[in-house]
Amino acid sequence: MSKPFDIELERLTGQPSYSELVRGGGAGQRGTFFLETFGCQMNDHDSEKVAGLLLSRGYQQVETPEAASLILYNTCSIREKAAQKVFSRLGEYREKQSEGKVIGVLGCVAQQEGEEIFRRAPWVNLVCGSASYRKLPEMLGQLEAGNQRVTGLETDTDETFETEVTRRDNPWRAYLTIIEGCDKACSYCVVPFTRGPERSRASDSILREVRQLAELGYSEVQLLGQTVNSYADPTSRRMRFSELLLAVADVQGIRRVRFTTSHPSDFRPDIVEAIEQQPRICDHVHLPVQSGSTRVLRAMQRTYSREEYTRSKPADRHNDGRHRRIS
Repeated sequence: MSKPFDIELERLTGQPSYSELVRGGGAGQRGTFFLETFGCQMNDHDSEKVAGLLLSRGYQQVETPEAASLILYNTCSIREKAAQKVFSRLGEYREKQSEGKVIGVLGCVAQQEGEEIFRRAPWVNLVCGSASYRKLPEMLGQLEAGNQRVTGLETDTDETFETEVTRRDNPWRAYLTIIEGCDKACSYCVVPFTRGPERSRASDSILREVRQLAELGYSEVQLLGQTVNSYADPTSRRMRFSELLLAVADVQGIRRVRFTTSHPSDFRPDIVEAIEQQPRICDHVHLPVQSGSTRVLRAMQRTYSREEYTRSKPADRHNDGRHRRIS
């Protein structure tokens, strides 16, 4: 696809707003949208990309559902009682449809609950799981054409969600998804069912976007993935995750590189070596243990034992005595 284009909407970086850049090109002609996000950093970044896509189609973002013609709710199913919270929130929107508003549910709860959402909340118009975001322009087109119920619920895909415009909410730190989905089969986790199989972005696409971010004034990049260190470059370059970390840190203008969340089974010595070698890679590793019992870990199908986790976990100090944060 064409190169991503990033812009910070409220000029927090001193850049002109998106609306100014496309003035005369129809900004706001399609209406207004309100987007509420729940969940992790990946959900936050998904919403940034969804907002960018809507802005590029001529919508304007507003701060309240009352001011919006399109209301979107980006959901997370990891938290306890997530579905109940979604339907409770949708109940608040019941009267909005009678005002001519279009209401959509995005993300993991949308994928998990599927068309059941239409049955329980018939005033909803769009149900789109996170694995179907790449088809969101097509689904928006159906809504704009007057379709009352539009769905995107497939998970069998090898494509990643990339957009030409990303609306970023932070003036100096940028999220950047490098891998989507998960191939692990933890007994308690819904991610493989809500976000689909693991699929990695091409390394050249990632590095091109990092360079563009640096040119726009961003100094910190946080690489995202459900199992970010399972990254597998699909290009002939076959760049390892540790090599990608070093390449991102080498981009001129980037001062800090972070990554989350790592899986212990894929946390190999070369990642620790990259952190030791490059001071711009932050001394923080998020490495969930889940349990200190090998028996429980096996029941959870976590693919590692207590002893294996202990061996994979980096030391609390660098060789030169510097502290490393592990969470």
